[in-house]
Amino acid sequence: MNKRMTRRSFAGALGVSALALGMAIAPTQQAQAADFSGKKVRIIVPFNEGGGTDSLTRSLVPFMEKYLPGNPKILVINKPGAGGIVGGNYFESKGKKDGTWVMALSTSTVMNYLLGDPRVKFDIKGWEPIIMLPRGNMVYSRSELGLKGLGPKAFVEKLRSIPKDKLVFGGKTPTSSAINKRMALSLLGVEVKDVWGMKGNGPMAQAFERGEFTVNFDNSLSYMNNRKGFRDSGIATEMYTHGAPDAKGSWKDANGKYYRDPTWPNVPTIYELYEEGTGKKFESPAAKATLALIRVGTLANKSFHLPKGADKGALEAWRNALSKTMDDPEFLKKKPKILGKFTVTIGEPARTALHQAINLSAEEKAYVKEYVKVRYNLNLSM
Repeated sequence: MNKRMTRRSFAGALGVSALALGMAIAPTQQAQAADFSGKKVRIIVPFNEGGGTDSLTRSLVPFMEKYLPGNPKILVINKPGAGGIVGGNYFESKGKKDGTWVMALSTSTVMNYLLGDPRVKFDIKGWEPIIMLPRGNMVYSRSELGLKGLGPKAFVEKLRSIPKDKLVFGGKTPTSSAINKRMALSLLGVEVKDVWGMKGNGPMAQAFERGEFTVNFDNSLSYMNNRKGFRDSGIATEMYTHGAPDAKGSWKDANGKYYRDPTWPNVPTIYELYEEGTGKKFESPAAKATLALIRVGTLANKSFHLPKGADKGALEAWRNALSKTMDDPEFLKKKPKILGKFTVTIGEPARTALHQAINLSAEEKAYVKEYVKVRYNLNLSM
């Protein structure tokens, strides 16, 4: 079989990279057609139910079942722990290469891999990418902190005035998806009380709802879809987003203004708050390193993979199934809620996009290593 698939793009501001955007899906090598009839297919989600990765996966499962050859039954297996490391290690050691095991990859798992957590026993670069699904991020606070409606300067001043023990911020591990949010807060001159060991964004949201966390985050679509109750009840105040790059990979327009997250165009970006609230340009080594990890967290936010050395026919079948999903009339009706205005990359260009996203400069790595060493006494091997 020698089919050509093209990358499916959604209208919007977010692009993976100039290279990836300019490429079509390359034809795969000659491979025997896959047939999943009567087989049990597992998708490993390395977090608890209720988080962004879990919700996204479950929303795509009916379409995967529809378009995979043989229409197999797909089971979503939640394997939470250590910011996605438990699930990643499980997939690496157990995953079959016949296409019946799939990894739902998320920012936390990528970050733990990128920053060299010693517990990581998997190699993301060796996995076979099916699809990349970028997303933005929303950082929000409990409304009782009094940040709602404040301009940038007043916002930063108010946030800095709140005692550290009142700013409780949680995450999976210091090297998971929380790290770029944590670094951004430090850029604003704000330190918080950290709580690590959370098993996913679902439990983190529950802690926020109970008032145990006063600052929290979700990817921007998960915040829209899964945290509506926070907005309706008035317990949450949107602080800022991480914005989004344009189709050429630039985070700023021709006038030097940062692009906002297309899901939340009325919410300021961290860059706006920093520059207008502190009077400084978002150009220091600390800012550049923070943006580098924000880039990882946006472009590599969600993706699906087969194990290293997976059967080529099975890989082609999965890529075809996701390509057909993107054109499915029923899916297109749900697309704004599931994917928003973000660009999707399928096939070999997804491999290129992922590898580019996690490529940090020596200077950026040095800053991140020092930041984590000073605050958490961790020696990163990135």
